[in-house]
Amino acid sequence: GIDYLVMERVYGVSLTQHAVTRWGGGEQFTPAEVVQILLPASEGLSVVHRAGLVHRDIKPDNIMLTPVHRVVLMDFGLVLPEFDVNGKQRVAGSPPYMAPEALLNTAAPGSGHLVDIFGLGAVAYELLTGKRPFGGSTIREVIASHERGQPTPLAELRSDCPLELCQAIHEMLSPNAKVRLQSAEAVAWQLRAITDNRPRRDTGTATTKKRPSVLIVDDDVDLAKILSFYVRQIVGPSDIRVAHDGEEALAAVQEEEPDVILLDLHMPRMNGVELCMQLKGEGLAQNCSIISVSAGAREHDVQLLHQLGIHHFVEKGSNLRERLRTVFVEVSGDQALANG
Repeated sequence: GIDYLVMERVYGVSLTQHAVTRWGGGEQFTPAEVVQILLPASEGLSVVHRAGLVHRDIKPDNIMLTPVHRVVLMDFGLVLPEFDVNGKQRVAGSPPYMAPEALLNTAAPGSGHLVDIFGLGAVAYELLTGKRPFGGSTIREVIASHERGQPTPLAELRSDCPLELCQAIHEMLSPNAKVRLQSAEAVAWQLRAITDNRPRRDTGTATTKKRPSVLIVDDDVDLAKILSFYVRQIVGPSDIRVAHDGEEALAAVQEEEPDVILLDLHMPRMNGVELCMQLKGEGLAQNCSIISVSAGAREHDVQLLHQLGIHHFVEKGSNLRERLRTVFVEVSGDQALANG
């Protein structure tokens, strides 16, 4: 047979073209418009990262806007597996949007996705200000710009920009990869919070942070109590509800959607996979992070959950609390939880 590749033909304009048109007409992007672009872009990146890949060339040229308001990530020519990002001798990418560790080719193993987080932050900064956060067009020039210090604070340039959005973008642009928002999902979570006018779950200095509401779904009453205890240890006082089977959980979500669901797969009446399919079919819990907490999940169940958009898995057993903590840090972007 003949090998072939089927690709979608995307009609639209690049974000670069759109921005040039707007700026040429003397128009700025409003903060709300920037969020409307960043949110689907970050959701797309989270899918790329969950597949173990790094895009490595996030920039306005590689973001397409379609007539039906889709935001599409383009040009995967530089994509690499996460484990191989720091193994390349040749630096690749577009210098004005590259993180310091990408410019210097010093990305630590397992941190390649943070290069994409930086790139998205650079795009956001440019959309709001009309200029790139770090000047220069060559690697040497951009490195020199980084060495001169951080870009002008967004709050000084755009007084109409919500403080939460300014803080999130500057966190994405941190020269230290370890203190950036740690996942594209965390970026999306915070952008949704801004859109919904909710207090953000962040690593900033805000005195009041909204604790995530959590629904624990497990038919084992004792284990559900343990999970509740661990969640309070990890995130502090929170709105925690418990359901002991899938049908009870479905009713709880229909009543009020939580921020996080801790889901056992093996339950009577309606199991965890069936519950996820039901939620997806009804369009429920779309902005909720679902974490599968199960002992010995079967491979075909895991594959099906991946197809349903669920990518966080915690195995029951020893060190359960620390494994939960790791996932909560990832989905919330709150590094303070790691030190609890």
